[in-house]
Amino acid sequence: MPLTGVQSEPARPVAPAATAGTWADCMRAGAERMQEGAPGDAVGLFRCAADLRPAHPATRLNLAAALLRTGDAAQALHIYDQRLTEQPGDPTAHHGRGLALSALQDRTGALAAFRATVVHAPDAWRAWGSIADLTPNECERRHAIDRAADALEHRCQASDAPATLYGDCVSALIDARRPADALRFTHTHRARFPDKRAVHEALARASYRLGRFQDAFDHAQRALRALEPHAVAAAPRRHPFDPDAAVAALRDVTAILEARGLQPFLAAGTLLGFHRDGGPLAHDRDVDIGILRGPDGSPHVVDIIREHPTLLLRRDLRPGDRYIALTHQGIGIDVFVHDADGDHLLCGMTDRPGDIQWRFTRFQLADAEYGGHRWRTPHAPERYLAESYGPGWRRPDTGFASAISSPALHHVDPCARAYYAVTRARQCALAGDRAKAAALLRQSPTPVTFELGKTPCASDSS
Repeated sequence: MPLTGVQSEPARPVAPAATAGTWADCMRAGAERMQEGAPGDAVGLFRCAADLRPAHPATRLNLAAALLRTGDAAQALHIYDQRLTEQPGDPTAHHGRGLALSALQDRTGALAAFRATVVHAPDAWRAWGSIADLTPNECERRHAIDRAADALEHRCQASDAPATLYGDCVSALIDARRPADALRFTHTHRARFPDKRAVHEALARASYRLGRFQDAFDHAQRALRALEPHAVAAAPRRHPFDPDAAVAALRDVTAILEARGLQPFLAAGTLLGFHRDGGPLAHDRDVDIGILRGPDGSPHVVDIIREHPTLLLRRDLRPGDRYIALTHQGIGIDVFVHDADGDHLLCGMTDRPGDIQWRFTRFQLADAEYGGHRWRTPHAPERYLAESYGPGWRRPDTGFASAISSPALHHVDPCARAYYAVTRARQCALAGDRAKAAALLRQSPTPVTFELGKTPCASDSS
């Protein structure tokens, strides 16, 4: 289960010349390689530094962090454990130990290590976030999310707080369901954000969470206009979505939910891909699952996901939510809870009036076979797909976005749809997919006049 941004990459051999020099040379070069995203190179440099100063705590902790980033969690854990025998109260070692244990699938041990971290360093916001990710207890989860936001706000008051921390603080405040505080924080500290684009992205996100869709759309446009030409990739980057891994994750999560008495079914783009092409859409970003909610409000999907050791729940989600985003084995999974509304079923992002939601003709569930496996689907899948994507659903359209253009959208504020068009277009532009970005902008119900890759408007100084 990935936590706090730890990623693995294969270690690469370090040339002998790269390890030559003083302890300070090795430490400096190792830190640079870590910042450049090359932890495999950093391992060799930090080993060189450790040979020169074997008793130096920071040297060994840096080596452990680099090992962890290369995927060698066991060796990293050994170094963290050694450090804690010398200094039991070292919060950096406790936190690193938690990350290593999490990578080794020891959820109980990792949670204990993160709890120890915040005992010794109450403002350790990353550790609070990891507690929120791991704990099966909703009260502890909410407390940890709140403490992470408070700790980041406090850290951002310091004169030496890095610019990147301000966006992290906005995210933490939104996770804590404090969008008004996120808005206030951004206005107060806007001069300390990395750039104008980051300010408007933060204001757009906070405004959207407050239901101020017009403001959200306006700030999203300004963030798009502030996109520097060099930030727009020249060519599309390799798509990270793996259809085979997506099917495996879908089967796992379906089995987990079924074991708790739920009846998950293929929904949205996942049903479209399976019914039309026999498997997930090759250009998709995640997997879509539907759940029918009963009159008593059950099932409580958030509780089931939070309590399961292999499912990572998004921090802003709470029991009773109608849209649940989670991660399993590196695959994003969107769960849409459907509520009865007379002869129809409603599902959507939130309960805020005007937010994205879809309405479908009420359906029962049926079994269907795709790719040699049995899946649960709406009993009339072709009707459902026509309601979702229009009569041309059989024709592939990689630029179509259901949150912007679906015929099933119901009582949605046009600015909410336009916000999605602009924010997703910006994400596509950053990934180098200009064609899809342009297609998304064309779908906006409110015209967006901006040509990707051009110099930002100098007059847009707000």
